[in-house]
Amino acid sequence: MLLGLDVGGTFTDAVIIDGHRVVATAKRRTTKDNLMNGIGEALDAVLEGYDTSNIEQVTLSTTVVTNTIVEEKEQIVDLYVITGPGRNVDDIFPVEPIYLQGYTDHRGIVVEGTPADAVRGIANMVQAHSGTDLAAVSAKFGVRNPHEELSITEELKNTYHTISNGSLLSGSLNFPRRTISAYFNSAVTPVFTVFKKNVEDALSARNILAPLHILKADGGSLPMEHMVSRPVETAFTGPAATVLGLSALGVIGNKHTVALDIGGTTTDISLWKHGKPLMTKNGVSIREYPSAVRSFAVTSVGIGGESVIRLKNGNLTVGPERVGPSVALGGIEPTLGDALIVLGHANYGDFNLASRALQDLADAIQATLRSNNVNTSNNQLTLIKTASDVARLIVEKALQTIQHGINEVVKVENKRPIYVVADIVNPDVFVPEHIVVVGGTAPSLGPSIGEYLELPVTIPENAAVANAIGAALALS
Repeated sequence: MLLGLDVGGTFTDAVIIDGHRVVATAKRRTTKDNLMNGIGEALDAVLEGYDTSNIEQVTLSTTVVTNTIVEEKEQIVDLYVITGPGRNVDDIFPVEPIYLQGYTDHRGIVVEGTPADAVRGIANMVQAHSGTDLAAVSAKFGVRNPHEELSITEELKNTYHTISNGSLLSGSLNFPRRTISAYFNSAVTPVFTVFKKNVEDALSARNILAPLHILKADGGSLPMEHMVSRPVETAFTGPAATVLGLSALGVIGNKHTVALDIGGTTTDISLWKHGKPLMTKNGVSIREYPSAVRSFAVTSVGIGGESVIRLKNGNLTVGPERVGPSVALGGIEPTLGDALIVLGHANYGDFNLASRALQDLADAIQATLRSNNVNTSNNQLTLIKTASDVARLIVEKALQTIQHGINEVVKVENKRPIYVVADIVNPDVFVPEHIVVVGGTAPSLGPSIGEYLELPVTIPENAAVANAIGAALALS
């Protein structure tokens, strides 16, 4: 038997597959404050009646790291770069880098070394200011000769607990992509470390001794221990699981298909041509930064069933942050899920609580408009009077975000360079023809997406646990 586990930002899903047949599924809330509790509850539910000694392998995926990045909650990282001669790179990285003296040329020859004493002195000053124990080091042409990167890393070990190297994460000649990979690799290490321990503790407590693997962004899987030094590759295991799950469910077909995995925090968007998922050519973008992480062509946008709704400066915002469950489930701030409940698209939790929360929001909108602090000309908020009015606007804004995400993914795909004459003669421009929706929010938001985009929508059986199915069936 294979055990698949998908730990999302909102729900943790588990499935047992026996002979390519799903024999048990479970969905439980992810407990962010203590991940082990939610993981344990999902495991207990799916394992009921099964002998854990029959489990041959455990494979997991997670959006915990993805959500950390999407919500911009990753840790501070001191980024050290060795660029040599060339353009200033201040504007292409998530933070202003610390430039170090030195230069390796395109043949891998160290033209100018980096003085060790200078590195130690700079590091002490930088770390004293930032207060972080995370660093990343990347050198131009470091893949041709990593000597300078590794030497600098050795000097930084007394200052930082975690240090990532661009040349060790990718062998490709693209200095900016390697550098961004190194930066985010260190930035997500703390959350990945906590995640790994919680999963291992939950499995150990249930005497599950089978090998533990985790998905990579490209759909393969590796033993969990192998990913400790490169957790950035787990940032897209959730989307990878979606792709594998959709393949297993057999619902894609041969049309140009857009697949959406709508969770509680994010929506993952993947493109399919002729029944096959598209891959990124050079590496996936982490937020707006192009990295060297090989991945399916998947983009995550900050919209999910529990995206928080707020009134900011006279504007109604939906996501990208998630702060807790919907008000209908005992949360303290209204969410997209509450809007779907009020409109009758979803049937869970306390309808009255959701309705009251959105009515309070409608009243707050009117009070804001009356304060004369908001320009009411052409402002759609002037039409908001009831909870249903707010709910419709919330759903519309969520649909706009999803549509924008789809448009961006399609635009990038259609701008890819053409290398084959046949593609010039018979161009296969991606034009969406079909939508497939999975994830916990699929049944309640999927039909509206189809209407909004004017495309046919498929919501497959077991859509809610598609990621866990994909994880369980991943190849090692």
